Amino acid sequence: MNDLWNSSSISVRAIASLGGNVLRNVMSLLAGLLIARGLGPSDYGNLTFLLGSFLAIRQLMDLGSSSAFYTFLSQQPRGRRFYLAYFGWMALQLLVTVLVIGVLLPRPILDRVWLGHVRGVVVLACAASFLQQHVWNTVGQIGEAARQTVRVQALSLAVGVLHVALLAVLLSWGWMSVQVVLGAYIVEYLVAIGWACRVLRPGFQAADHEASEPGALRRMLNDYKVYCAPLIVYSVIGCAYEFGDRWMLQYFGGSAQQGFYQIGYQCSAISLIATASVLKIFWKEIAEADARQDRERVRRLYQKASRGLLMVGAILSGFLIPWSKTILVLVLGRAYAAAWPTLAIMFLYPIAQSLGQLGGTMFLATGKTRTHVMFGTIFMVVSLPISYLLQAPRDALVPGLGLGSVGMALKMSLLGLVGANVMAWLIARMRGWTYDWMYQLVGITALVAIGFIAQQSVGWMWGMKGEGVAVLASILCSGAIYLVAVAGLIRAMPWLVGLENTELTAMVKKLRGLWPPRQTSEVWRA
Repeated sequence: MNDLWNSSSISVRAIASLGGNVLRNVMSLLAGLLIARGLGPSDYGNLTFLLGSFLAIRQLMDLGSSSAFYTFLSQQPRGRRFYLAYFGWMALQLLVTVLVIGVLLPRPILDRVWLGHVRGVVVLACAASFLQQHVWNTVGQIGEAARQTVRVQALSLAVGVLHVALLAVLLSWGWMSVQVVLGAYIVEYLVAIGWACRVLRPGFQAADHEASEPGALRRMLNDYKVYCAPLIVYSVIGCAYEFGDRWMLQYFGGSAQQGFYQIGYQCSAISLIATASVLKIFWKEIAEADARQDRERVRRLYQKASRGLLMVGAILSGFLIPWSKTILVLVLGRAYAAAWPTLAIMFLYPIAQSLGQLGGTMFLATGKTRTHVMFGTIFMVVSLPISYLLQAPRDALVPGLGLGSVGMALKMSLLGLVGANVMAWLIARMRGWTYDWMYQLVGITALVAIGFIAQQSVGWMWGMKGEGVAVLASILCSGAIYLVAVAGLIRAMPWLVGLENTELTAMVKKLRGLWPPRQTSEVWRA
């Protein structure tokens, strides 16, 4: 067990990373649902607006330094001065932000930026977001750079489980509020960071005691300058994009619409687990094949990954879209029933994200970083005015559609899908490939249609309605019908998932080989 705990094997670390990602996403979803149920749509929207605003500000303050830190740390062991310099930079970011918000920022500007929230609550949100998103991620980076993946994943999972348990207690005792949740974040991550430093220390102890060479500090600062300089403009635009979206939704739609959107965002993120788990593997294989000038392998890998990942997300989304309202009422109560159109649209978001992240990884893996940054910058610049037009009320100085969370969901899903396809077209043009898009139209349309047919079939055949167990029975029966229909679709058109008929037949034979011989023959004779 101790060998597994300290293993630096790539296969063990990959399995630990995959398992950890899946379980952490489940814990994150459970935590979000508990908070949403305990706070209600309005306060939940206020909480997500506050935390989201500082996530955007962190991107501006960071200026790409966290990526540089992890890259340099991964290259070779580093000494105390390297760690102290970066920790000092992190402390400076927090102190400057707290000083500006807590003391220097005039009240009218504070009210305009954070839309009437009390200064003390804004400072609490700043500290909670910084500990959760910045300091905790840095601790994980140090562990990963020391090949302590198993320890990192175990710690992250333990923190997630304890967080869910604490939220469940707060909910059951009726103590949940925005301030209490922010305070819980701060206490949890202070304890977790201290715990993690103790557990992970054996993995990077040697680097911690490495002697510093003369002139090392100047070289280190120059390395950071060279690495981060191209990312400064991107960080500024990224901050404006992240903060602008959240601010406009809070300002025009109100806190309840912010809460509706966040629920849709969190629930849809579960469809991205497969993409998150595959991207690093895809990156490595594409980079290696491109370095060998094996263009055909690059094309095959990209085609299989884009089709397969899109269909994995679309299969889950196609089933969940028809049940959006039922899921919200069942899990969060009728207070969130009005959020079902937002949730239904947001279930399309993982499809766009799968293609977009794959395209971005393709650029990075083949060294097209400038193209990646330029495309991302153009997309964010175009996105902000579209957000305004979808969310601004009809009587505004520049009239909009006043769609609130539905408008935000439309922008994220549909504009994301358009952007991902423009990226795919650009990749195809640069590589001399034929632009591949038909699988998207056929696959997404067919799966959503099958989802609605499966849902309606349950009502036509059994009339299962009501609440609780009856609703769960309806969903399960619909799921069984849906899976059978999806299997038939893939069998008829394996190209949708990037497979040839021969490859699909071989996979089926392998699956048959897992069954006992007698059972296999009986099943297939039937």
